[in-house]
Amino acid sequence: MRARDFDALASGAAADVAAFARFIEQGEALLAEAADAGARESYASVWFDAEILNALALERWESEGRPTDWQAPWRADFQHDAAQAVAALREAAAALRQA
Repeated sequence: MRARDFDALASGAAADVAAFARFIEQGEALLAEAADAGARESYASVWFDAEILNALALERWESEGRPTDWQAPWRADFQHDAAQAVAALREAAAALRQA
């Protein structure tokens, strides 16, 4: 994945549950592209934490019937942590690019 594509996905990733899920799914591709083992391990750790948050959010969204308007629960319970996860992944991805 090109840096520009990753950054474009990251910029709106915490907007809602669907955007975050897309970002996490696409962000996994960077693991396969990483040449430096240390940077890859660091990114993998951050990505795994984000994937857990993604799974929790998706499970709740699905258990509530996949409502089309799920902004209130997303904002109240997941958006802050998602934004932090996106920032951490951006930082780890930058380290991958430099390695």
